[in-house]
Amino acid sequence: MAPFEYGTKVKSSLFNRFSAGTLFLFFTISSSFLSAPTTLLADDKQPVEAKNAAPANSTEGLLATTEQMIEQLILQIDSQKDNNPESRELTENPNPTPFFSSIPNIKPVTGSITSGFGRRLHPIYNVTLFHTGIDFSAAEGTRVHSTGDGVVAFSGYDKGYGQKVIISHGYGYKTIYAHLSKSLVRQGQRIQRGEIIALSGNTGVSTGPHLHYEVLKDNVKVNPTAYFFDGNNPDKFITKQKASPEQSGDNS
Repeated sequence: MAPFEYGTKVKSSLFNRFSAGTLFLFFTISSSFLSAPTTLLADDKQPVEAKNAAPANSTEGLLATTEQMIEQLILQIDSQKDNNPESRELTENPNPTPFFSSIPNIKPVTGSITSGFGRRLHPIYNVTLFHTGIDFSAAEGTRVHSTGDGVVAFSGYDKGYGQKVIISHGYGYKTIYAHLSKSLVRQGQRIQRGEIIALSGNTGVSTGPHLHYEVLKDNVKVNPTAYFFDGNNPDKFITKQKASPEQSGDNS
């Protein structure tokens, strides 16, 4: 590939992946490297022949080195994105509505609960894991409602959860709605309790159409049924149970 064509390809790849600030720093370093190759390579004590590469002081050699640096940087960033989907979430809701409007205290769908919170035999992996939420029976396309006022912290696809929506309610509360067929909200959108946010489905690691629902309090996954308002006990918002690291991971 000609140097001009390669340079164009590199620029296109970088602009698609990195912020303006990151690109400015990268090209500043690259420009310094290209403008004084003799000085920078003077400290290199290894024989050129031992590297099995193009001559270090040639344009081709510099481009080859730059290409390796870019590929390693891209792989590292892609790996971080894949392993940390939470990094795309919004931070805690900075301006929540009043407490009792924000508490996730209704059922997200009208279906019955088919799998509770706690240890269970995983229906797919056939091993005992801690079920980090509850499952509702829901035909594909069932309307899913927000269980409290809040702001959409995440809306997208997340591995075993499939299509997923996270709502940050403030006061340390978040709710997760998973295995959706379609999200009807976008990140940053303000939501009210009872508002339709998605349609249930069968995406991700799932044995069939249903809704997986989680409640988090201060980043600890708690039993969602403890927050369902039964009309007689409006202060029933205290039960929680923390899964140990070896138990967690069941979100089917």
